[in-house]
Amino acid sequence: MNVSRLGLLLLVLLLPIRGVAEQGDLSRQADGGPKGPGEGHAEAAEDEWDYSRERGPARWAALDPSYVLARVGGSQSPIDIVPSEVIGADLPELVLDYSPQPLHVINNGHTIEVISTATATMRFGDRVYKLRQFHFHAPSEHTIDGRPAEVEIHFVHADGEGHLAVVAVLFEEGEAESPEIGSLLKTDALTEPGDELVDEDRLFDFQRFLPDSLDYYTYEGSLTTPPATEGVRWFVLRETMHLSREQIEIIDRVYYSNNRPTQPRNLRFVLTRR
Repeated sequence: MNVSRLGLLLLVLLLPIRGVAEQGDLSRQADGGPKGPGEGHAEAAEDEWDYSRERGPARWAALDPSYVLARVGGSQSPIDIVPSEVIGADLPELVLDYSPQPLHVINNGHTIEVISTATATMRFGDRVYKLRQFHFHAPSEHTIDGRPAEVEIHFVHADGEGHLAVVAVLFEEGEAESPEIGSLLKTDALTEPGDELVDEDRLFDFQRFLPDSLDYYTYEGSLTTPPATEGVRWFVLRETMHLSREQIEIIDRVYYSNNRPTQPRNLRFVLTRR
């Protein structure tokens, strides 16, 4: 790749992406959940989507006109990341500052979502984003060389203008358990859509869900759930973390196969910091 082309690519990556902010706060939609904590799921609307054959990813665009990008979008997520095709570039360090905060968890009908109620930030260059929530997908949505991980967690951030940035962490089965995930998943309060757990006295350490290294793959993509809005900046961390088989099975029992298949990369580049 010539230097001028790579320079243009880096400029596009580092500029805030327009379009997302114009559609309001999409960080609540990034997991397919309600627009506000605690909104009910008593009856599915005609445009309600899920991961089934009838209302799943292949049918999302037919459920509602606002979901059309799920079929025609050219920058959709997730994607398969091929390390041998990733381009090394002079990119900023990814800085995550997640302080412990009171526990607020909801089963939103599509995933288990942990809501950020205190200040937690992500910095990328001169852009600062606030963490809104994180949620689970099993198996993973992003794949590496065509191989999915057991679980993927998405940390959804938004800046002051509504631009979204999502940090994805992949989890494989291993001997070392995650104590924070274990304490979160052992509660019986989250098995049904709409179940919610709020514990102001229990501090939850979001930082414990991150690997030691924050080296990343990055690309421009979309929400992985309807409305599949594009203009989302993705950071897929290169270092995987581990869950015990028991922890993976707990996630699988609540929501298994809540993962959108990988989408065509088209003309997009995947970059990594060198």
